[in-house]
Amino acid sequence: MLVGAPSATRSVCGPDAACDLRVADVAPSTNTTLPNGATQCRDSGPGAACANAATPSNGAAGTAVAPTGGTVCASTPGKYVPATAASCSETALPGVAPAREAAPDPTIPLVIPSVPVASLGSNDPERLSLATSVDTLSTGKAAVLTATANATVSGSDLAIEIFDLTSSTLVAACGRGSECSVSYAAMSGLHQFAAFVTRPTAALPDRSVALPSNHVSVSWLASGIAASGTVVGQGQPVTVTVTSSVDVRTSGRWLEIYDLTSGSRVTYCSRGTSCATQLKQTTGGTHELVGYVNGSPEAVSAPIYVTWLAVTLSATSIGPKTGGTVYLKATTNADLTTTPWVVAIYDQQGRLVDHACKTGVSCSVQAWMSGGTTPQYTAVISAMPKPAQSGVLGNAAKTASGPPMLVDVQAKSGVVEPTHLLWGVDSCKAFTGDPSGQELFPSVVQHLGTPEFWGRYLTDTVCPGISQSEIALAGRQHMGILPIYNDYDCSAVSSYSTGHGYAVSAVAAARNLRIPSGRVLAVDIEPPGEACPGAANIDSAFIDGWYEGVRDAGYVPMFYGNGTRGSEFASAWCTAVAAVPTIGTGSELWTFQPSLVGSFSKSAAPNYSPYDPGCAGNMLAWQFVLSAGGNPDVDQDEALSSLPLWYPTQD
Repeated sequence: MLVGAPSATRSVCGPDAACDLRVADVAPSTNTTLPNGATQCRDSGPGAACANAATPSNGAAGTAVAPTGGTVCASTPGKYVPATAASCSETALPGVAPAREAAPDPTIPLVIPSVPVASLGSNDPERLSLATSVDTLSTGKAAVLTATANATVSGSDLAIEIFDLTSSTLVAACGRGSECSVSYAAMSGLHQFAAFVTRPTAALPDRSVALPSNHVSVSWLASGIAASGTVVGQGQPVTVTVTSSVDVRTSGRWLEIYDLTSGSRVTYCSRGTSCATQLKQTTGGTHELVGYVNGSPEAVSAPIYVTWLAVTLSATSIGPKTGGTVYLKATTNADLTTTPWVVAIYDQQGRLVDHACKTGVSCSVQAWMSGGTTPQYTAVISAMPKPAQSGVLGNAAKTASGPPMLVDVQAKSGVVEPTHLLWGVDSCKAFTGDPSGQELFPSVVQHLGTPEFWGRYLTDTVCPGISQSEIALAGRQHMGILPIYNDYDCSAVSSYSTGHGYAVSAVAAARNLRIPSGRVLAVDIEPPGEACPGAANIDSAFIDGWYEGVRDAGYVPMFYGNGTRGSEFASAWCTAVAAVPTIGTGSELWTFQPSLVGSFSKSAAPNYSPYDPGCAGNMLAWQFVLSAGGNPDVDQDEALSSLPLWYPTQD
């Protein structure tokens, strides 16, 4: 049975039942209506139009093989019989009890024939019956057809033959025995069969000179699906039609349109070989749809995918809040190459940024952010306007109107503001109330600048865990906290269970500190060395374990490690992303490479240029210089403002 498909107890709308289609049976956020000009199918789901439309494959001949355990019937010398895979035996139809007759009249003399009784009539078969092992099968499955006569054809010039009347095909031919059987498989449709005792022939025999059997019917279930379009704008209609190889009404089944993406039935028809509906969706997304004939056996079509367009936009700046280059990237949920549409990005004044894109699923352009108001951008999927007329009037109109505005909008992103670069620090010491007596926060502010975020540890290890005094100070300063977990053996960084176990402990510590969900939790993965020799054994399973443990608890997984392509961490990371692509999109990276040498501060920080692991990943933070016990004793970092830091609130 189709996973998640309505069971017989849920599909309560049949030819003789009232319709009780529940909300859960219909794909959410999808508007289902009748196709234009169609009428509602009786006793069926909402917006369902049914018809009896023959499918081309219904008349196609099937494949015949010898039944399981049977052998191909041997040929008879001097007797031509078409070669088939039929199996034969001497099993005959049982005799028919004679009708009761009246007692003989004693006044009429009994006449004894002068020749044997057997010679007065023919020994050829007089009765022939055809049977099938099953009347309904899934596509490609085999039914065993058996024709049985009341007498053998051995020693005669006759044969027992079975024909597929639907395709006018000889299925089986037996030149001996009284029973002929064959295993026969077709792809789809209702096939009619008949058997004959006839002189051997490959063509359908003339009934006037052949002994016919009864007819039997076998249905091979198959379902198909088609859509009027596969990529459309939000709110645009798509007509979806599913087909069955048999009329579902005659078999007491339902022909359904099923949405595998939402795990729900869209609609269904209680009759016919075709069921159509018109779908609309007001939000973007791709839906995997199948045709489904319920029952046992069932039939499920190959899937089709219908995409209602959507576009997202990211805007990243690695400069200050009010200046520098903005890197804009619009991402669509379908390749626009073969569609009438393009994707483009506009600023808050309605001006096209750079150019529109036609190919692929992404469009990257750049804008310049100068001082003043923070800009806002929107991505749009739409059509390009028709070219302006040539000539003086056309050029004048083009000059007056400015850059061309797109038309026929299909989807629009939300309005986004560019991220900006944050400067911060991380430390082993508490930034206030440290046991050493040093008040680190005012020292950093005095010598380096006021940090916009601070990396601190979740629990007590060789470094004290973040305290309530620090949390309160961060709240007063509107400073973000980057929570770090390192409460483990830094050489033990392999296996899923290890990574997941660390995640469980980190989540418990985060909840104890009342860090809200949606914030980042970073695991500290140190480089291999004298302190952590086993760090060289980090593997993708460890990364997957941390990722799933943190994500499933509602936090955002982050990995602090060597982001250099080819490093132990980067290699394990890329292996994990290749196996589970959502790790690359659902996690954040914080690299300590390149580690610079020099004197830096907030006002003299380097351009944001962390090393990249060489595969997918959100490199949102960079520890660009280590403290090495300096004064103040902090490492310096840069991060993009899209990093989901924890910003404590003041009580």
